[in-house]
Amino acid sequence: MSSEGIVQKSTAKSGKVDYSQPTVIRGGGRATTHFEVQPTFVRRSDGSEEVCLKLSYWKENKGTMRVGFPAEFSLTALEVQALKEVIDQSLAVSGNSHGKYLLLKLDDSEATDIRGKDTAIVGSALLRLLANPRIGESIAEMPSTAVLVEGVQTAIRMKTLASAIAELEDALNSAVVSEAYYQQWCENNAWAFGNAYVMRDEVRDIALGDSIDILLKRTTDQFRDIFELKRPDHAVINYDQSHKSYFWAAETSRTIGQCHRYLDALHEVAANGLRDHLEIFAYHPYGTIVIGRSHTWTPAQQKALHGLNARLHSIRVITYDHLLEQGKRALSVLVEGDHLASSRE
Repeated sequence: MSSEGIVQKSTAKSGKVDYSQPTVIRGGGRATTHFEVQPTFVRRSDGSEEVCLKLSYWKENKGTMRVGFPAEFSLTALEVQALKEVIDQSLAVSGNSHGKYLLLKLDDSEATDIRGKDTAIVGSALLRLLANPRIGESIAEMPSTAVLVEGVQTAIRMKTLASAIAELEDALNSAVVSEAYYQQWCENNAWAFGNAYVMRDEVRDIALGDSIDILLKRTTDQFRDIFELKRPDHAVINYDQSHKSYFWAAETSRTIGQCHRYLDALHEVAANGLRDHLEIFAYHPYGTIVIGRSHTWTPAQQKALHGLNARLHSIRVITYDHLLEQGKRALSVLVEGDHLASSRE
């Protein structure tokens, strides 16, 4: 084998393939036989590259002189892959007792032996296995595994929520202001708006010229509510020094008017089911506007927002920090419930 695992890749004279230096598996010293492997890299018309192997074997006289002609043969790319899998699988079960083993393929570059592997990669492979409906059904049918299945599902759910909350918090702290970014996050994590909602609709166009950001189904009556998202760097409220009072900032005020129009339109077109989507109903819908930040606000500013919201009808304004806290609270409720259930077992 080359020194310190260094591989030198060169192009053959034909220009059609590349090759690297042979790796000696057996030979030298007092060895009476020599065995070496030389990789070749075959380029395909689509730009991909296949790895083949040239295997050479011959006898040696005290490891210095070749005796007779070498035996040479080559393995195709598919044969190389098959050989690799056999080696990986054999190494994975070595040292274990007799029996049958299920070997998880971690990814295209990882061996099946999980010793010393990244736990995140191993966990990902396990989750892909559990996601298989046939595997899940088989596990559920096994005695005393209902609690295990439920526990795995809860753990996955909590990890997903925690990861989403961390992503939102990192984006806010990193001054990400793209409205499209936060719209995508909210579409993927509608649960953050609270357990009053059960799912998000794919529909966004409610009328000609009226396209809303997010449409959510309420848990209690299945009616839909509207959510409008604006940038987190917009001002939410301002202070009037002359009158000693707070008022809606310009962008918030414009969005309130926009949301008012959407609420009217949705109420009119979806009272008996939205056209082309009769399963979508809306009756006197509510609207939520997410805009700006409040992490540096004083108690007076928090009170002012609450007061201004109280004077609105069917519309409320929250900041991205309020949304973040809602998400954290939803996660804490789930964690507390899981701990309580565990303590009862």
